Amino acid sequence: MELTPAVMQGLGAGPWAERVGDLEATRDLVAELRSLATTDMETEFISTLLECEPQPLPWQVGEALAEVLLEHWHGALWVWDGARDRRTRKASLPGADLVGLCVADGSARLLFGEVKSSSQQTSPPSVMTGSDGMIDQLKRLSGRDDHLTLMKWLRSRCSTPEHRAAYQTATGRWVKSMGKDIQLFGCLVRDTTPEPKDLSDRAAVLAKTVVEPMHALLTAWYLPVAMTTWPQHVGVLDVG
Repeated sequence: MELTPAVMQGLGAGPWAERVGDLEATRDLVAELRSLATTDMETEFISTLLECEPQPLPWQVGEALAEVLLEHWHGALWVWDGARDRRTRKASLPGADLVGLCVADGSARLLFGEVKSSSQQTSPPSVMTGSDGMIDQLKRLSGRDDHLTLMKWLRSRCSTPEHRAAYQTATGRWVKSMGKDIQLFGCLVRDTTPEPKDLSDRAAVLAKTVVEPMHALLTAWYLPVAMTTWPQHVGVLDVG
């Protein structure tokens, strides 16, 4: 799907920016630090640190956009912002990019997925192929080797009754299907002209692995601005 500038502007001023920077937690931290400052020098020290906060990297912006779009269009439920788990701002965390729940038709499935961002002109881009490409990563997620680790991570972050109930439903389906009833998502985020070949051949490869009751969906989202500028199109926290 090609995103128009108007859609990008709306997302960048709201949910997209929130996911990129975990702005709610950042606001709380900033307010707490400023409440602890009792002198002008301490206040200035905190403001200086905040002004030096680096911009998110393009791949982080692409990952956050995928989460927002999957939530809006495909029933994804995120119980936790993965940005909170980074030990450094530029870190790429190991494991699946997407871990959550897929809620639809009054039920829920475990959701695992991968996000790739690319400005490469070839179709499909190299991020879709090879042992480190999206399709091979999704094929590994279709197996059960990493499911318990991902489920443990997810379970500990289900802090509301709604999330806990959805998690119980999803894990019940997982047990009854012996680890097969899950939802896989593969999201490609691009700054190029839309091209069906970005997904078509790769989808055929993945289809050989995914059989009912497992579900998988590959999506491609095309932005009308260069990938290097993506961080500039999401709102930032006002530290003034």
